[in-house]
This record gives sequence, C-alpha cells and structure tokens, in this order.
Amino acid sequence: MRAPGLLRTRAAGPPDARPSVLLLSSDLRRRYAEDVLTALALPRGAVIQFRYKAGYVARALQRAVADRSVVGRRCLLGFVADAHSPAPGSQAPPSPAAPTPASQSPASQSPASQPPPPPFVVPVRLARVVAAVRVADMFVFRLRVDDYANLDDFPLTEAEIRARGASFVAGLEAVNGARFYPATARFPNPLPPSRTRDDDPHLWLGVARRLAQHPTFRSSYFVRVEEPVLGDDRKAGLDAAGRLSLSDSDSVKVRVTFYADGYCEPVRQLACATDGTYLKISSDWSYDLSLRYDTVEFWLQPEALAFDALARVTIRLAAEGPAEQAPGSLTTKVGFPVVVHRSRSRLFLRVSANAAGAFLVALPAVLGPSFPLHLRMLSAVTGAVLLALATIVISRGGR
Repeated sequence: MRAPGLLRTRAAGPPDARPSVLLLSSDLRRRYAEDVLTALALPRGAVIQFRYKAGYVARALQRAVADRSVVGRRCLLGFVADAHSPAPGSQAPPSPAAPTPASQSPASQSPASQPPPPPFVVPVRLARVVAAVRVADMFVFRLRVDDYANLDDFPLTEAEIRARGASFVAGLEAVNGARFYPATARFPNPLPPSRTRDDDPHLWLGVARRLAQHPTFRSSYFVRVEEPVLGDDRKAGLDAAGRLSLSDSDSVKVRVTFYADGYCEPVRQLACATDGTYLKISSDWSYDLSLRYDTVEFWLQPEALAFDALARVTIRLAAEGPAEQAPGSLTTKVGFPVVVHRSRSRLFLRVSANAAGAFLVALPAVLGPSFPLHLRMLSAVTGAVLLALATIVISRGGR
C-alpha cells in the first residue's frame, strides 16, 4: 500500500517535474547534520555534494549513475533520523508500534529493550543533479540547489512529524524490497501542490521550524544566504556551475538571514571570509549573534585586475573556541566560487588615457622652442594628469 505523500512543492514547472531522486542525510555523524544546514542555507543555484557508500544507494539509482541518466533529474533533499535499516539477511528490529508484552511492564524494561522512536523525516530542499560518479565503493552526487520544500501543510510538532515519518519510511521500504535506502529513485510520490507560493523566506522558515523540533537541531541557528546583489541592486544569479561572475568594476552585497527556535548558548558568530587578494570585504566581516533572528549584509569589492581570477566567498556561523565542538553546537558553512573578470572597458580607458597622456607630455619637445611656452606647459601638465589618472585612479577602480 502506498504511504501518504511527504511533500508539497510549489509549482515551478510542468507537472512531470516532480522529484525523481531522493537523497536523505541523517544525524549519525556531525558532518551529516551539518550538510542539512548547508543545503538549507545555500543561495539558489549554488552547488553541494552528497556522498554515500554503495550499500546505502538503491540498485536502480546505481544503474542511473552508471548510464548517466541521473544527470539533470530533479532531486529531493531531506533529513532523516531514527530510521533503522537491517543489513541484508539480518532480522529486522521490532516495529515501534509493537505492543509491550503483557508479562513485562514498561517500567520494568531496561532502556536497551525499549523500542526505537518512530523515524523523523523532514523534506528540506529541491535540487538538480548536475553530476554523479562512483569512486570505488562510494557515490558522489553533485547537486545544484533550487526551491525550498513547501511545508505549509506539513506537521509542526515532533510527535506528528514522527508519525508522518513512520508512514513515509514504511512506504519507502515497501517499494525498495523491504530495505531503507537514504539514496533512491523509488519513493512515495509527493502530494500535488496545494497552492503556488513564491515567498522563499517563508518556505525557508517553514523548513527551519520543523527541523528545530528534532534534538539534533534544537540548539542550532539556521541560515539563509540570498542571491548576491550587485551595487546597482541587480540580482547576480549563480551560473550553471554554481559560480558568481562579476567584473572588477562591480561591487557585491550578500544578505544573510539567521533564525533560532530559542535562545542558544554559547554565543555564535556569523562571519564572512574571502581570499583577501582578488576579492575583499568592504564592510564588517563578522557579527556576534545576540538575537534569535535578524538579517545582516556583507559588502564585497573586487580588486582591479590585469587578468581574470577565481576567488571564493565563505559564510560561516559557529560558536567560538572549544564550544564549537560541543554536542548540539553545529556549524553552518556556506561557500561559492566567484570569478572576477578584468573589466574590458576599464582596460580600454586606461590604455587610452596612458596613450593620450604620453602624447601630450612629449608634444612640447616635438613642437620645439618656437611654440608658445604657455601652450607647451599646458600640454605637458594635461598629459601628466592623464598619466596619473590612468595609473592611480583607473587602475585601482576609482569607485
């Protein structure tokens, strides 16, 4: 029997554009949970990698990776906890819904004999598979993130989320040979969208509030990095490779929103870093988070270059010092490459100013002493000013 659908997505394409690949990340390792925070925080069009051992990838998806048919597919990223998958040939653990034996009261049972809690499953984000490769016994999926999951009609309390998660995992195992695979191309169909919503901040907050119901994220801050904006307030979307391209005459603003379900200790710091050579920060580079939610801006300025260069922006939210590795203190790290192109118009202007300046400086010698002195001096001074402008102002940007 098909399990109830898990997700409602906003209508962003034709009806057949529903996700055909499911990739789940868990809380079994700290890095896995941080991958969920990163996937939620990345700006639209950025690239993230999910990695799985071969045993956690369903055979149908393995075949799709081998013949490259998985590339271009729409993918659903999600978080899962407390979903138990027995090894092949082993006996499955008892169902969480199994009744307690009458001969043993719940109070007399040891903690080890207690049934595991129902699975906790929350859809996080949609993405496109841009590359997938098998390396030895490991699969690496390169994903370009897109819309947030629309959870307007999704349960909000932990108990209700677990009840929905148990139903979904049961359906997932039913279509995958009684096994739970966190990476699969066969999973219960999402429900059709109930309504269209283009409000990304609302959708992001809906996912964050539901993740915060799980103990793994209960003391975490959630981050959302918006698409970069150029100095003239034009959105600068990331290209197909997840890179931001700009001219060395552009300035960039990166707006970051953070949210926590409650006041968290210790105090976190939100920081922005670049390579410092080709792309520099022209605003405060860090903020101490004393509020549950707020929005901050980082301003970035490229250096004037004689060649194209590749830089990187990294935004990081973490506790300071030893507290960063404390249990429940997860780190959110978001990064995307930036290609800084040499400005062709500035190069032309600089060459033209240098040529005109050199000509005017040399002109008095060509005209000779018979030419009026004040005109020769005017020519030399004008040429010197043009050379100075080309060397000091135009070469450094003059912004």
